[in-house]
Amino acid sequence: MKFNSLSFLFLFLPIVMIAWRIVRPRRARLVLMTAASYLFYWFAAGPYAALMLLSTTVDFTVGILLEHADTLPLDEAARTRRRKLILVLSLVFNLGLLSFFKYFTFFVDSVNTIWGSSPPLIRQTMNVVLPAGISFYTFQSMGYSIDVYRRDLRASRNFLEFAAFVSLFPQLIAGPIVRPAVLLPQLVGQEKVDNSKLTEGLFLFACGLCKKVLVADRLSYFADPILNAPRAHGAADLWLAMVGFTLQIYFDFSGYSDMARGLAKMLGLELTENFDSPYHADSPSDFWKRWHISLSSWLRDYLYIPLGGNRKGKARTGANLFVTMLLGGLWHGAGVNFLLWGALHGTLLLVYHRVEKPWATLPLAARRALMLVIIVITWIPFRMHTAADLGAFAKGAFRFGAEIQAPWQLVAFSLLGAGLAALPVCSNRIRWGQLGWGKVLALAAASVLAILHLNLSSKFLYFQF
Repeated sequence: MKFNSLSFLFLFLPIVMIAWRIVRPRRARLVLMTAASYLFYWFAAGPYAALMLLSTTVDFTVGILLEHADTLPLDEAARTRRRKLILVLSLVFNLGLLSFFKYFTFFVDSVNTIWGSSPPLIRQTMNVVLPAGISFYTFQSMGYSIDVYRRDLRASRNFLEFAAFVSLFPQLIAGPIVRPAVLLPQLVGQEKVDNSKLTEGLFLFACGLCKKVLVADRLSYFADPILNAPRAHGAADLWLAMVGFTLQIYFDFSGYSDMARGLAKMLGLELTENFDSPYHADSPSDFWKRWHISLSSWLRDYLYIPLGGNRKGKARTGANLFVTMLLGGLWHGAGVNFLLWGALHGTLLLVYHRVEKPWATLPLAARRALMLVIIVITWIPFRMHTAADLGAFAKGAFRFGAEIQAPWQLVAFSLLGAGLAALPVCSNRIRWGQLGWGKVLALAAASVLAILHLNLSSKFLYFQF
């Protein structure tokens, strides 16, 4: 089930919201929230909902065992060893689950390619399907175990509350990845109804729906035919289509994040902001403070800093940074293209830290313009999934003089997207509860237009991750 579907907008969501208004006791609301979330996930992933329940059960148990280990009559060293073993249980389970579903087929194909003979070295006898949202809920659940291990968080003793935290349907499929210290305390006061949040959430959800349907999907409709056949197009078409994709992925993913945060507000909850005008970035470092904030901050706190961060000299800092970005690329999918994308951003960050002072002397407009060029270029391996397509794009990108086939609509929607992305205020900074009637009517009209075009709407790009 997709947020941008008639079944969600006119069946699932109204039923959940009506039930939410009727049911007031905290436990009953947690039951409703968890049941609705699992039903939502069943429509997206079917029986793989059992995997999410298993992951929830493992990390809930791990949290309790970690706190119990602190009460054992052991010396500090033995207690620390016990707690590390318990944490390893969570890490091995979650990363093992994620690795199997996300990377098993890629591993088999890679080994067989390197083996280079028939019959293949490894015969794949099963069809491994990636469960929707597994990358997001696995990181969220695993982050909880790490926080309890670090004693940054008390273990939850309410399984229903923890299950609601892991499975919360607004952010279940594509984030944002919400820290347990942010969301779990909010699940305590669920008896209250905040009408102002309901209005804010509705408007924010409508904004995200318009981003997705009216901008991202229109860009996809005109850019995809070009990017799916790079050999048939010249430089002008390919670069225009890549600009279109650069805008598409932003409005697609930030649109989802707005919809997720809007739905959560309608339920009285606040989720982490995931975007902050990333195409306003004036440096590679600034870009990662603005793009997919919940993932970049998760990787910083749970990978980069534990690896040593910037505490062990320049060489080690550079290595930690590069490894973090490489694994961040691999998180997006099992493919050499994602590794290349992560490596490019890791290299950019390393180079930036070497030239940070002279870079800062450039005018702000020049820094932003250079970053936009860099961002468009780095999206190429992300979008061109195979080495053959990447090579074809590289050849065509410098084939000037070829016949221009790009439709005028791609230019028009790219200009619209660029104009919206350049606005000084992003959706996170708008006071949705204080909109004037003119803006409310404009948003309502755009929302109606988006609903009328749902038949042309596609699934969210980050559903595949």
